This record gives sequence, structure tokens and C-alpha cells, in this order.
Amino acid sequence: MKKLLIALSLCASTALLASDADYHWEFTPVVGGTVHEGSMDLDNSFTFGLRVAKNLQDAFIDQIELGYDRGEHIGLANGAVGKKPNANVYHINAVKDILNFTDDLKLYGLIGLGYMDYTKKVANRDLDSGFGQYGAGIKYYWTDNFATKVEVRDAIRFDDGDHIMFYSLGFAADFGARNPAPVAAEPASCVDSDNDGVCDNVDKCPGTPAGVVVDEFGCEKVIRLDLGVNFAFDSAEISPKYYSELEKVSSIMKEHAEYSVRLEGNTDSIGKEAYNQKLSERRANAVSKALVKLGVPAEKITTVGLGEKNPVATNDTAEGRAQNRRVDAKFRK
Repeated sequence: MKKLLIALSLCASTALLASDADYHWEFTPVVGGTVHEGSMDLDNSFTFGLRVAKNLQDAFIDQIELGYDRGEHIGLANGAVGKKPNANVYHINAVKDILNFTDDLKLYGLIGLGYMDYTKKVANRDLDSGFGQYGAGIKYYWTDNFATKVEVRDAIRFDDGDHIMFYSLGFAADFGARNPAPVAAEPASCVDSDNDGVCDNVDKCPGTPAGVVVDEFGCEKVIRLDLGVNFAFDSAEISPKYYSELEKVSSIMKEHAEYSVRLEGNTDSIGKEAYNQKLSERRANAVSKALVKLGVPAEKITTVGLGEKNPVATNDTAEGRAQNRRVDAKFRK
């Protein structure tokens, strides 16, 4: 059991040196006593000792603690005959804060292992034994690094199952410089090559022209609208039935003077590509002239022909080709 406790202590020491907290170490001299239960034939006794704990940060437990308690000339009980032994008690504990009553007053719990080494036998019986223990305590901070601790532990001996209650009063002092407050990392510089207000590392549309309003990805912020204006085959003439749709566009432009509109003419795929390109331009221009007649300023309108490159339906059917013979509108600020 001694070898096991030494091994555990070495492992704990390694973990302690690798950990971090505001104050690194806590040293606690203690005085107290024991209450023996069971068959050990020992009276209750006075004890004194020391706790050395490592304060942990960002861990499930708050401390790893190494402890030592000493009891001297422990009285015999139950008629036992012999010399009064001394006791050396070594233990290692994991300590966890349970409840903060105030900023200065807290309840903590502990669990651990240890070894009791008695200097003499009692009634020809060797009382040395390993033990497991659990306990709780109250800790009151007088200052940031000085506190009083009142603690009770129940040690259960492995050899005979007897219980020994340890109670103690300790005066804890924390040592080790406080860690400096972490320096906030400076934000990475934003390179914005096209000056659209979106950093290059997230800009999905580099090279945006000056003055264009963009979205969060650096792409032009536009409102696309299907005008609902379609054309007969090989024609750029607007049917009267579409005038109401154009009046809607005119109303939008009048209500939102900050907007401009780009008209995009389209065709189906019947015929030569070059001819369809010219036809799509004529269709966009026809809609532009109609909007100007309805009161939209000409300088607010731009036109472009996309030919047969941008179908919205299949060109394999008459219905699909009819949908592709159209003009779309893009509104932008």
C-alpha cells in the first residue's frame, strides 16, 4: 500500500506541475483530532499536520492535495496493554468546490486514499493499514490568498473496515504569482482589394465595381424580377396584355428613386446564335422604351441582351421556348 501511495503521489505531482491557476499552491498547517471507531483499542487523540495543494484551472476538480497528519502518544482503550503509539498518516485527495455561499465562503468536498503508519503494535496487533476517505469542509477567505478551513474526514481502513473520523482547523495560504491577464488577440487585418466593405477572405465576388451595393459575401445586392413579359416567336413587340406588368415596374421605380434597373433580354434556341443575340437586345430595348413612356427616367435604365444563353425552361417544347422568350429585370441601389 505504501508503494501504491508513493506512485499516486508522484503522478499527482506531475499533474500539479503541469496545471495552472491564479495562485499556484496552497499550504495549510492544521490542528485537530481523531475519533476511533471499531476494534483498534485506541483513544481519541490530538493531531497536527500539513496540507500542500495545487490549485487547478479548467479542470473538473479544483485541487490535488497531499496531506500529512501526526498523532503522538495515542492513549489505549478497552483495557489494551502496551506502549502508547505515535501515528503518521499520509494521504492524497481530490478536492472539489461544491457550493459558494458568498464570494468569500464556500463548501468543498474531497475524496482520496492514504496510509496509516503506527510506531508500535497495540495488544500485539500491527495497526498499519491503507485507507480510503471522503470528507467535506468549510473555507472562509479573509483575503485573496489567506483563508481558514474547518474540515471533517471519514477514513475507512482497508485491513479491518474500521472508521476513523479526522477533524481539523487549518489556516491556508496561497502562493505563486497570479497569472497575467490574457492579452486579447488583435483582430486580423482586413484586406479589401475592391473596397466594397467585405474582406477578401470572405469575398465571393472579387473585383466589384466602385459604388455597387453588395451583400455580406461581397456580391452585388440585386432584386431579380421576372417581368412576366414574353414575346412571340422572332418578335420584339410587346403585347398589350403585358402593359399592366410594366406599369408595376414603373410604380416601383417612382417609389424608390434610389434604385436603377437592368433589363436582360432572352430568346429561345431556335435559329442562329448571333441572330438570337441581336433579337434579345431588341427585346430589352423595347421594354426600356415602354418604361420611359411610363415615366421612368432613361438614365435609370440599362439594357443587355443575353441571347439564348440563359433559359429558364427546356427548349425542347413549345411551352418551354415560350417561357424563354422574355425580359428579366434586376433592381439595384
